[in-house]
Amino acid sequence: MSDTAILAISGSLRAASVNSAVLRAAATAAAAAGIVVTIDHDTLRRLPPFDPDLEAERPPLVTAFDAACRAAPGVLMSVPEYAHGIPGAFKNALDWTVGSGSLYAKPVAVLDVAPPGRGGFLREALGHVLGAMAADVVSYAVPIAAADRDAAGEIVGDAALAVLADAVRDFAARIGLHAVA
Repeated sequence: MSDTAILAISGSLRAASVNSAVLRAAATAAAAAGIVVTIDHDTLRRLPPFDPDLEAERPPLVTAFDAACRAAPGVLMSVPEYAHGIPGAFKNALDWTVGSGSLYAKPVAVLDVAPPGRGGFLREALGHVLGAMAADVVSYAVPIAAADRDAAGEIVGDAALAVLADAVRDFAARIGLHAVA
């Protein structure tokens, strides 16, 4: 992964996740603006459970994930709320970054796709976790209606795509990435 690529991580393991679809659409919007977004598609699924006894000799996948987080100038994430909190696999990934500090003071953008009135517990929990890492967090509300997704679940609604394009450009500007002319 290039050190000029924003790293995108979905907090959902679900194949048809709106959170993953939003990141794919954001990556497409970013590419159109000359900004590189690299999506981590399956690390969450493969990371071992966090174990402090393994921190000294990290498993190779943990080392690779940590290196990707460290190299990225910013991290873009979209995370669903499960049982009033952060999904376990996503929290596990975040836990692996604490000891190394790879997300410490890192610019992080959260794409919030929760319907109005939902997602508050996730926002609070994620705020606590990212706050413990001193991450520089910005959140973008990305309203996604059923009509914004095609039969395959991809984001196709013009309004949603425009919001995503604006969010990616704003986040890239915040972390000092500039579009390639």
